[in-house]
Amino acid sequence: MTGLNRAQLKYIAICAMVCDHMAWGFVEFWSPLGQVMHIIGRLTIPIMCFFVAEGFRHTSSRKGYIMRLALFSVITMLPFYLFFGEMYEYRQNIIFDYMLGVMLLAVLESKRLKLWMKVGLGAGLFVISATIGGWVIMPMLYILVFYYVKGFKKQAAWVCGLTVFLEVFLIVAVELNRVLHFSHYDWPWYDKLYFLGFMIPLLLLKHYNGEKGKDIGGKYFFYIFYPTHFLVLAGIKVVMSGLTIYQIYVGLHVIAVLVCVGILLMVLWAKPSRGQSGTLLLAASGCMYTFGFLVEITSGNVGGFYAATLMQYLGECLLMLGFTIFVAEMCHREIPAFVYALEVLVGIFIMWMLLTTRENRIFYTSIGINEEGPFPRLVLEYGWGFAFFVVYMVVVCVSCFVICVLGICKSQGVERKRILCTAIAISCPWIPNLIRSTGITGGYEIPCFGIMGAMILVGMTLIRYGYFDSMALAGENALSHGQEGIMVINNHGIITYFNNRIQEAFGQLTLKQNAYRNDLLAEILDGKRKILELNGKTYEMRVEPLNDGGYVQGHMLWMLDITEHHKMLAKISDLAHKDSLTGVYNRSYFTQLLEEYLQQGGGGSLFMMDLNHFRQVNDRFGHQAGDGILAQFGEVLSRLGEDILSCRIGGDEFCIFYKEAIDTKELEMLAERILTDFKQKTADEKYGDVVSVSFGIARILEASERDFEQLYSNADKALYVAKNRSKNAWYIL
Repeated sequence: MTGLNRAQLKYIAICAMVCDHMAWGFVEFWSPLGQVMHIIGRLTIPIMCFFVAEGFRHTSSRKGYIMRLALFSVITMLPFYLFFGEMYEYRQNIIFDYMLGVMLLAVLESKRLKLWMKVGLGAGLFVISATIGGWVIMPMLYILVFYYVKGFKKQAAWVCGLTVFLEVFLIVAVELNRVLHFSHYDWPWYDKLYFLGFMIPLLLLKHYNGEKGKDIGGKYFFYIFYPTHFLVLAGIKVVMSGLTIYQIYVGLHVIAVLVCVGILLMVLWAKPSRGQSGTLLLAASGCMYTFGFLVEITSGNVGGFYAATLMQYLGECLLMLGFTIFVAEMCHREIPAFVYALEVLVGIFIMWMLLTTRENRIFYTSIGINEEGPFPRLVLEYGWGFAFFVVYMVVVCVSCFVICVLGICKSQGVERKRILCTAIAISCPWIPNLIRSTGITGGYEIPCFGIMGAMILVGMTLIRYGYFDSMALAGENALSHGQEGIMVINNHGIITYFNNRIQEAFGQLTLKQNAYRNDLLAEILDGKRKILELNGKTYEMRVEPLNDGGYVQGHMLWMLDITEHHKMLAKISDLAHKDSLTGVYNRSYFTQLLEEYLQQGGGGSLFMMDLNHFRQVNDRFGHQAGDGILAQFGEVLSRLGEDILSCRIGGDEFCIFYKEAIDTKELEMLAERILTDFKQKTADEKYGDVVSVSFGIARILEASERDFEQLYSNADKALYVAKNRSKNAWYIL
């Protein structure tokens, strides 16, 4: 197939982006080369906006799509600022703009939000883009155009119009700023003319052939490449400006932060497991600690150092709690709840000592800054609070290590490897302190590398050795997310388990709740209700005993979706009881229903109807037209109400039985209604004036007339009289 596929366009956009960033970092802006490179760079955003809109249109999970962009934006934040420095001030990278665009689409496409809510949220997203977005509002508008505007020509016209409008707006704003001075930017009016380059990629998008193409780097290539290329470019800038040991030191800690964030994302994106809560806590606390340490070594004042220290200690407290949860799961140990509560209280106490250290001098007796050396460092004198903290960490780590050793002795195979990795991970945070004590680091502290090593081992434990594939958890997930509702109740009526489908059906439930307190559940458990209608679906409620050793230990409630089964039965019933062309009852079933009704003493009136001149419709307009008029008349009869049974006797003859109605005026009103509705139905048809209806109406006035054959005969006689009078007439016996 000719043209450009998605992969080719994506790589063109990536190359254009790198060209643009290289220009920002290494080429004079107003030089001819710089201008050309910036214009080439404008290829990227429209192409990416096009595929962001396409991705939103075809994604299976819009929430997941937004989360991926949000995480991608956060991961890229640090490399982005390392490269651009103060150039972008507080504004975000382009992935943040794409995320805002996708969030706007999600708001506009939501069926739950009211109009005023959509307007408010949409306006809020535009304000965010205008204040902190990397490319103010434009990516959001491009995404809207590519999503909502149909046809490439119209899309191209909108993109060109918006781009020109942006350019004019900027020129006017720049000139006004020279007079009003509302912005600190001092641009000449022609400074942003290269924005017109946003229209160039339309020439490429015009040749998009809709094919996926081959992703040479895999589907996650861009997610990896985007932050990495910022780091590489930032490294080149550092090398060109002269690399120092301190810069290498900071760069290594940036890598440590990114590794910890990567492990956190791996845990978030992996399949859930029993051990995931502890792993998430470990990964999050590791990210918190490493980021706090990075802030400490790059800050230049006591306030920054102090805030970074608080973040580090909070990360370490959470790390100890995470190790406890993680080890308990890995080694299959039941840790008493009071242990976790005690760790939380100790962590709160440690943070209190740190927050009040300037007043009470418990954790640190003095805090200062040493300006000597490659970078400013804290000079601390420790109090008994710090000793308490170290003892606490030693107790937790030693306890967890002992539990791991015992677990290794009792386990084998993959489980032993998991526990061994866990034991090493517990040791990792202490190794940098031992290395530093030898003096080979030249006084540089390297605790982040111990945390990073622990995170890598934790990730390997959970992912490489397959702990996410817990069979017990897989069973619970299957029960929880299956189509059947399941509840387990013990002999005392106490709920011991229920899945999501049961929760949806019976509202707010809790474990250890008495099932009989819910009236609907009580009816089902007592066998008084077997079928449940809920949200347009039909469920069979089945209660089965749970036997163990010959004794009933409780009961399991099954909630089985039989909606399709009921629909199939209803369809089969319709085929057996209804006329396939008109949708009303066939003669045999109508006769059966009416005879049963008359035998029970019911009364009413039988209408026999004949479509006059129906044969002319078939002869003049064809049998298809004839079938259409029969179907229309059947539709009129079907809508008369629940007290009226309707059927097709055969050919163009129909019957209805009006239950308990014998009043002449009431019967005439019904005949008039049928004539009016039928006339309206056929008003636009070319054969509308050809067909008329005659009615023969027989009433049950005495008990002796409750005989179907007699009633049918009387209605037939009345019909004969009506047909001889005029069209659209009736006769009542």
